[in-house]
Amino acid sequence: MLLQILDGNGTQQTIIAHGQEAVLDSSGTINATGIAQVAMLQNAQRSGWIMQNCGVNQQIVNELGAAAVGSGSFIVQPGEFFPPANFPVTTGIISIMGTIGDAFTMRQW
Repeated sequence: MLLQILDGNGTQQTIIAHGQEAVLDSSGTINATGIAQVAMLQNAQRSGWIMQNCGVNQQIVNELGAAAVGSGSFIVQPGEFFPPANFPVTTGIISIMGTIGDAFTMRQW
């Protein structure tokens, strides 16, 4: 969960406290080859998320906008997980792109 606290200087800081939070499933399949689709909607309360490429082709993920080949998106190979440990928690829309029919497992908390 995301907590807002004041530090010793009175400046507001956001920290993440891990606990028994509800886990929301956003798993699915790629709807169309080469077209970005929303995998997770914006969630200001999100304190973590993870996805695994369960397909046979690479998938492209973007946590800041539309997934695209090239700069700004991450390539996730079959069987791999994203994001890596200690990756910043993003609360905006997360998009994914790949080959039609390939599956992905995605969770947020």
